[in-house]
Amino acid sequence: MLFRSWFRVRGARLVALVVPVAAIVAALAAGVHPGLAQPSTPSTSAPPGFERLRKIDVHSHIYEDLPVVTAMLQRINLRVVNISNPGTDGHLEFMHQFNAALVKRHPDIFSFASTFDLTTRDQPDYGARMSRALDETFAQGAVMVKIWKEVGLELKRPDGAFLLPDDPILDPVYAHLAARRKPLLAHLAEPREAWLPLDPKSVHYGYYSRNPQWHLYGKPEYPSHARLMDARDHILAKHPNLVVIGAHLGSLEYDVDEVAKRLDKYPNFHVEVSARTRDLTRQQSSKVRAFFLKYQDRVLYGVDRSWRPYRTPGVTPTDADRAKFASDLEAQYRRDWAYYAGTGPTDYGGDTVEALALPQAVLEKFYWKNAERIAGVH
Repeated sequence: MLFRSWFRVRGARLVALVVPVAAIVAALAAGVHPGLAQPSTPSTSAPPGFERLRKIDVHSHIYEDLPVVTAMLQRINLRVVNISNPGTDGHLEFMHQFNAALVKRHPDIFSFASTFDLTTRDQPDYGARMSRALDETFAQGAVMVKIWKEVGLELKRPDGAFLLPDDPILDPVYAHLAARRKPLLAHLAEPREAWLPLDPKSVHYGYYSRNPQWHLYGKPEYPSHARLMDARDHILAKHPNLVVIGAHLGSLEYDVDEVAKRLDKYPNFHVEVSARTRDLTRQQSSKVRAFFLKYQDRVLYGVDRSWRPYRTPGVTPTDADRAKFASDLEAQYRRDWAYYAGTGPTDYGGDTVEALALPQAVLEKFYWKNAERIAGVH
């Protein structure tokens, strides 16, 4: 039974409100006037559909076969692309062997991205040797190849200059990936914040406070953010058949308009959002939503969470540590879903932000269809 109340005429327009009687009674009992707008409060739970929708996290680093994690991933219907990097720390062979075995054990949950040795870059036949090594990882199931920020910000050429991402020595590797139709997942540069003074209110303050070696403000000997973006863009221009996925919104996280400029100019460029969703929440939600709608075929989902016990051999993780990692990882996935799929105000890591309310078709592309189409993650 419906109670129909007609009220408030503005000009010639009549506004009709249809309210179920039961809802009115319940609202009055709760002390809420049904005719008045109530202040909205941020949601702290994920909107429905989270488990039902297929999801692919294209960028994480999970270097232990954790039953508590695989069970969680199965339960929430999510697949992880395990990323190998860097190419200089002596763990390259271990990462590739571990990932090949992990994919073999859990083919429905994991895929992996390989990387290439950068320690022998000045030795003869570097491109040919790296092409053969990468082909071996493709035979083991690697779906793409990672290049990390050590290129541009750490490694040097024989003349002492920084090795930039568009250095000719790397062109044979890029050409081989294009020929093999394997994407390059490119984490090049840092967030623009790295070149600015530390600001406790900034998104990445915690990271640069804990990792001052990557905070580049006041270090003019390092390439600028703009120089590294130009080098990355030069790769896109030199290798138009190479599919490049810009990790972390292509290090242009501070403004989706800057990402859009590259997507418009380079049809071989795509981006993923790992570790940069919070940057998106700091921008106007209508602008970010419009970006996702316009470039719905070019953006992929990821989180960039890490579990790498091999890096700390003197520390043995406990089952409680493993359970906490799984719980925190699931919480991250659900928090992201609330932002991308939810409506109205939502809590994101203690901040109240406006959810994007992306349409179902866009969510499907963002969460899995683009990864399947662009990177071959099945």
